[in-house]
Amino acid sequence: MNELILKKQINNVPKFDELFQMIAGLKDFLDEEADFKDANWKNNLDIIIDFQDGDGSFKFFESRKIPVEAVVDFIYTPTYLCTAILMKAYMTDSDSFTLKAESALKKGLKMSTSKNLRGHGFEAFKGQIEALNIFMKAGVKEFIDLHSDLCPEFAEMIDKIVSSYKDKILASDFIGMWGESYEDDIKSVAEYFSQRQVLVYGTLMEGESNHGYLENSTYLGTTLLAGYDMYDVGWYPAIVDGDGLAIVEAYQVPVEDMPSIDRLEGEGSLYAKRCVRITLNGESTFAYVYVFLREVSDLKKIPSWKEYVWYVSYGSNMLYERFMCYIEGGSFEGSRSFPPCGDTAQPVEVRAIDIPYEMYFGHESGSWQWQGVSFLDVTKGGHALGVAYLITKEQFDHVVRWENAGRSQDKIHGWYEDTITLGEMDGFEVKTITNTDIRDYNMPCEDYLNTLRRGIRENWPEMSEDEIEDYLNSCMR
Repeated sequence: MNELILKKQINNVPKFDELFQMIAGLKDFLDEEADFKDANWKNNLDIIIDFQDGDGSFKFFESRKIPVEAVVDFIYTPTYLCTAILMKAYMTDSDSFTLKAESALKKGLKMSTSKNLRGHGFEAFKGQIEALNIFMKAGVKEFIDLHSDLCPEFAEMIDKIVSSYKDKILASDFIGMWGESYEDDIKSVAEYFSQRQVLVYGTLMEGESNHGYLENSTYLGTTLLAGYDMYDVGWYPAIVDGDGLAIVEAYQVPVEDMPSIDRLEGEGSLYAKRCVRITLNGESTFAYVYVFLREVSDLKKIPSWKEYVWYVSYGSNMLYERFMCYIEGGSFEGSRSFPPCGDTAQPVEVRAIDIPYEMYFGHESGSWQWQGVSFLDVTKGGHALGVAYLITKEQFDHVVRWENAGRSQDKIHGWYEDTITLGEMDGFEVKTITNTDIRDYNMPCEDYLNTLRRGIRENWPEMSEDEIEDYLNSCMR
């Protein structure tokens, strides 16, 4: 992470390259994850706080006496960016905020209300949309939900702007002063403020008794929430602060449905609604989760409400695209087609791991030109590359069945007849399948080896081509 460079310029001697570099640096820092434990990140935050002027702005010039067309670019835009960075940091960990940092946030929020976020002249409305997008990156809707008291004027301004955008949508009023259309921008802003992201982990999950509360919501994916332990309360689960991982489903919930979910969860008495920062589908975002308020010392600790397991592949299923044919159904590059699992959700997590056994090629597979495929030799220790997929027990059973041509495991057909437990990871069992009876060695076909190469590159990007070939050669007998 580069150190931020922020410095005032003399009003009548602007250095535009430096000005735009400072804007770019602030935009990059806004995209960074807030982490008070990271010394470099914390140093950059302190640089921002120390850069603030007494009027609450973060202007790039020694005074406000600059051409009017430059005021938005070099006084208000840096003010919006610095205030948004402080807002994001406060949302991520308000307990780590000093009084000085909180004061800087409050003054920045107040200063941000000066122009109603609008740009200059004919670009006033465009400027407002750009400013809104800066604050949206910082989680402004959740910030207003939870901390509007820090600057009521700012919260009121945002509310009025959003209401005006909703009015524009009703009136189909999307055209700007130059005849340009802002329809997509206006609808995007209104959509952002009309939804809340919510994480559920019990009876609100798909297939569970209270899932109907989410009938108007959009499923966004399943992910791991770090820093929480889960307990079985009886009819429902509960999470509390801890050092574990909770499996959660993420939903985009209409804001008007939030009160009914709050009531269901006993928000404020049984559960507290907390805003957390998570990574979802590769992107960092804010979401609400309900945390249990009562004592859990007499309750049973559980890894998750639904049954999950790590399935470890060491053969062609190391390649994600190939593995997902077992879950979603279909054929991989012309090979045998598989029926979909009843649960077609993507894995919650994918990790590269080491398997403490040797991998070898054996048997003969019609899907791979009647040549050999991967098995583990569990009679002795060794080292094999594996990819662990955190999936439901239903999905695991489906994969096992269709790795055995649609039948249950037995010791007759000579395929993947044995399930091997490799221990636990994050509280979930780690399992793989092989045959404990050593299969006759059979050289794999080139298509199979290429699939393994692709799977290794996908999960071990640090491995060179020579290292990949050395590994595969070590599996030859």
